[in-house]
Amino acid sequence: MKRFLMGSALALAGSGAVQAQSSVTVFGVVDLGVQYTKGEGGGSVKALSNGGLSTSRLGFRGTEDLGGGLRAGFWLEGSLNPDNGTGRPSNSNNQASGAGAAGPITFDRMSFVSLSHQKFGELRLGRDFIPTHYNSIYFDPFNANGVARAGNLTFAGAGTGPLPTGITGSNTVSYWLPAGLGGFYGMAMIGTGENDSTAPNRDDGNFAGARFGFAAGAFDIAAAVTRTHFDATAAIGNYTHANIGGTWDAGFAKFFALYNKVTVKLAAGTVRKNTAEIGAHIPAFEVGRIRLSYAYLDDRSDESLRNANGMPRNRDDARQFGIGYVHNLSKRTALYGTYARLMNSGQARYVVSGGVAPAGGRRSSGWEFGVRHLF
Repeated sequence: MKRFLMGSALALAGSGAVQAQSSVTVFGVVDLGVQYTKGEGGGSVKALSNGGLSTSRLGFRGTEDLGGGLRAGFWLEGSLNPDNGTGRPSNSNNQASGAGAAGPITFDRMSFVSLSHQKFGELRLGRDFIPTHYNSIYFDPFNANGVARAGNLTFAGAGTGPLPTGITGSNTVSYWLPAGLGGFYGMAMIGTGENDSTAPNRDDGNFAGARFGFAAGAFDIAAAVTRTHFDATAAIGNYTHANIGGTWDAGFAKFFALYNKVTVKLAAGTVRKNTAEIGAHIPAFEVGRIRLSYAYLDDRSDESLRNANGMPRNRDDARQFGIGYVHNLSKRTALYGTYARLMNSGQARYVVSGGVAPAGGRRSSGWEFGVRHLF
């Protein structure tokens, strides 16, 4: 990482006040690989993949010491597509209407300003990951990235993809507990869709959630829930995502577990999806680790919800197996390889990340080999 000290004071416009010296860090990840994916009944794709180990990104963060334990800060972080030199889209209002277009670099991951105190915690205003997504990152052996990520199943809302607040939220205010609470940690967040109060869907995109956990020694466990309001239609409705996960580092291996429960109240009935994942990191060759995971999605949706062929959607289950290896060339550079196979039941069409959707009830699979560099 490169650190830049802002050597001169900055004049505050129109006030004549002077800002104290602060530090700014520029950081990022570039992660690219060769990928092959296949969806039975739907074709295959050979591609230069992005983010198989870590999401490619560019970020800026800074802090200013205000004295008395109080600090001000900011964080701007955007996803990159280094295979074609573009950025990923953001969403301005937590609804389908706010979805941006891919191309320009946006700060789609995080963009917030904060005030923090070593005794009282931190207050953030802006865009951030929702509470449940932090569990998806920390308690998935594949860190929510690549063809074997648990998110191939756990991110699924009414269909096979995430809803607008499945991963990140805009227009948020969040509070984070301070460090030093004997291993306890947590945060709470609210966000708004910023709709006109006279609009029929004035509450769409409004959400609230929280995450609390405990970490000590080799153990880390946390539970989270996020609930978003959407007026019920055939494709979307009130969306609740809850999960609990944990890790245990036994020395010879680090074990992971993650359980997700998703409900979406559509106009025709309620979608219910429960997903469980277990996995491990096993040290290998002194500088590497083997990654393993197995996940199962159990669809328990109402009988009133049917596929196009008339079959109940609650038969659309799925299983996924993933295996990979990461070889660290240095603290900042790593080589990796991953393989995943996803088996659908009923008319389910879940797909490995970056792949072509298979025909209903058929398999999706993929492999990737890549290099990741941190700066």
